[in-house]
Amino acid sequence: MTVGHQLISEGRWMQPEVDLLQAGNSYRPAIMGQITYFHNTPVWGVPLRLPLNWPPWVGRVDSRRLLTPAMEWFGPAPLFAEPKRREGPRLSRKSAEELEIEEARNRQKELQEIIVTAENVETILSTVRELEGAIVISTALHRLGKVKVSAHVFRDPRFHLLLERFKSRLPFFGSRQIANSLHGLGAISYRGGGAWVEMVSIQTQRRIHEFEPQHVSNTLWACARMQLQEPLMLRALTCRAIEDIDRFCPLDISICTWAFATLKHREAEWLRAVVRARCEFADFSPQNMSNFVWGLSTLGFRHDNMVLAVGREAARKIRDFIPQELSNFSWALATMDLCDNLILRAIAEEVDRRGDEVNSWDPQSLSNMMWAYATLALKDDPLFQRLLDASIARIEDHDTQNLANTSWAAAMVGFRYSRWLDACARKAVEKIQECQTLHLAQLAFAFARFVAKGDQHQFLPTLLKETLRRLEEFPPQSLFDVHDALVFFQAFPAPPSGECLRMERRLSEHFEDTARTLETFARRSAERGGRPSMEEVTKYQRSVEQADIVTLGEHWTLAFLKRFGLLCSSEDRFIHSARRRILDFRDEASVTDPVSRSIFHRAQCVWQLGIQGDTDGALADGLFESGEPVAGAPAGHGLYVCRLRHTREGDAEIQALCAALDTSVMRSGRVPEGLKLNLHLSDVPCVSCLGCTLQFQCRFPGVLQISFDRGRVQSEDSRPIPRPPPPPSKRGNPVPYAPLPTTPPHDGVDRSMVRKERPKDEDRTSFYLNPLAPRRPDGASKGGEEAVPHKLVHGRNGSQQTYYFSSAPSFYGSDDYEAC
Repeated sequence: MTVGHQLISEGRWMQPEVDLLQAGNSYRPAIMGQITYFHNTPVWGVPLRLPLNWPPWVGRVDSRRLLTPAMEWFGPAPLFAEPKRREGPRLSRKSAEELEIEEARNRQKELQEIIVTAENVETILSTVRELEGAIVISTALHRLGKVKVSAHVFRDPRFHLLLERFKSRLPFFGSRQIANSLHGLGAISYRGGGAWVEMVSIQTQRRIHEFEPQHVSNTLWACARMQLQEPLMLRALTCRAIEDIDRFCPLDISICTWAFATLKHREAEWLRAVVRARCEFADFSPQNMSNFVWGLSTLGFRHDNMVLAVGREAARKIRDFIPQELSNFSWALATMDLCDNLILRAIAEEVDRRGDEVNSWDPQSLSNMMWAYATLALKDDPLFQRLLDASIARIEDHDTQNLANTSWAAAMVGFRYSRWLDACARKAVEKIQECQTLHLAQLAFAFARFVAKGDQHQFLPTLLKETLRRLEEFPPQSLFDVHDALVFFQAFPAPPSGECLRMERRLSEHFEDTARTLETFARRSAERGGRPSMEEVTKYQRSVEQADIVTLGEHWTLAFLKRFGLLCSSEDRFIHSARRRILDFRDEASVTDPVSRSIFHRAQCVWQLGIQGDTDGALADGLFESGEPVAGAPAGHGLYVCRLRHTREGDAEIQALCAALDTSVMRSGRVPEGLKLNLHLSDVPCVSCLGCTLQFQCRFPGVLQISFDRGRVQSEDSRPIPRPPPPPSKRGNPVPYAPLPTTPPHDGVDRSMVRKERPKDEDRTSFYLNPLAPRRPDGASKGGEEAVPHKLVHGRNGSQQTYYFSSAPSFYGSDDYEAC
């Protein structure tokens, strides 16, 4: 039926005026494609108004027969006929199934728009039941990472339905959909797992050749956040990253390294590829640098030249670092035991420059930075004073780990600050039940070194009570540390009773086990003339190291020396002269370097070999301090050390024993009657050194006598020592220790996000038989020197590592270094 027929049937032609605008709006479906012309029949004076927005199909009406210039009808009412059909083949209409498919597709597009613009998780989950396609499902998962998600969402049935749909559609997911979906789940830290994990691993392996650099880095980041430990999936992603590393931007490299470190997945091939890639560290952002060196340190990978090159660029951009990045960078250097003077000094000066802003830093950044400097044995009093002031300002936000690390760091560098000790004691007592046993041990060590009892806040009684309450939780070393501090302050009852007696008995058991292990090996070694079998040495070292007891503390060390007849009488005049000699040695060191490690960090040992009662003087004597061994390896003298926290060959007392064994008197094998070897130590000896002294005693009974001091105790606040100026460059370089960097272009482009083009095939070579196999850049098989020896400076105390640029890294030209 045409419009005319419908209007006539409704009787609307009898009205004095017909408004075709209304008719057109009401009957457009009927008019569309049907009206082609009207009969040339005059209209009886019924006026006609045409709409201004006449639809496009009106062009089919023969207006010459319909209208006059006056826009009116003339003659009788028109008679409408069926529309004239076009000549030609008949157009087929869409089937119901096709219309249904098209409608479903349009619905998915509408859902996509809803999800993309969603501002809350409820909007996203409300669409889950209708989601069908891979694109819209990946969009929903990715969008979850962009909105605020709480823990209750993981229990929502709609969320699990979304994961189920994700799993069912995974075979249709491409690399982009996989990366986006996992990125969203990683952003909300979902670690619930499920059947989809195995499916996504399979699909990732199937589609790995399609992964772009961003897809690789995003997927690895998500795996790290969710702790997805799928070996085959990680292997596929690693191989793809190595194959395509030439196109990686700095962000991709830092994210991949961070992800491997977070997953504790030490992939040696990836680390080699990073070294060989010769990264342009000038393009790295502060966050990229911080995450990159953090990842290297966590993976236990140390490449001096590469890390120093990163540090050089970080020093140039130091003002762009946020507090967390500064502390993470310094933490990474400390973990790698790499003292990069350039960046560490830049960090300290940047803290000074920021002034009162430091008071707003988070406690973890403050404590981690102080821990790093203390671990590297860098004494920077202005830095510590500023950071401690900031810690006092944020004391209410400190957790027990922050309190313990900050106190331990200040004690290790010898910076006593009463305001911090008072604030720390108050907060530690308040949170004492939240402390881990290690935190209690660190606090006890720090307060003992600073001779701070915390009486105003009842710190020591509270520490003793909490230790007794959690006695079974303590590892041996932490228990020895707490007991040593309590005995030092005379806060441990003597004789012990009740719970204190139980604590004493437990420590006695650990002491007896340690003494038995050391004595058994020492006697067996003496029976073999100081040459035990390698199997016996390995068994002894493993037994001591696995016990994880570094020091017995002052009280139990005295008990050990007394048991084996090694303790020197306190009346011996050698002790007084040895103490005086150590103080003179430190004073001499402070003249050349007021913050020398000899003053606050390294232990010293004075030794003297002579005949008892002989007035002609000592046969040999000297002073050693901990560092590189200069008297030969101890194993060459029949002394066997263990690795406790670090190697012990260079401990001061070990060097003194080796020097004595190297004298002609001891080498002869015939020990003269009355021969006496005195050792005086500035600090409490470790368990490994006690073992060596016992080995010496069993070979040469009655010769060795040992005395020691507690260590560097401070009862008065420190006077801050000004930071010494950096040594000048020989070539006038304003940036010490490193070449003058080139100025990057200021074009406003964030180069940390710029990816490289794929290298041309003619510039690449294949190491595989298959010409279509993955290719590597030329020279990759060589890789350059990955372990560059340190520069050694020889002094009277032996060779010391400088940790500066020891040789030109492969990613910089030699001309840069020759110009320094």
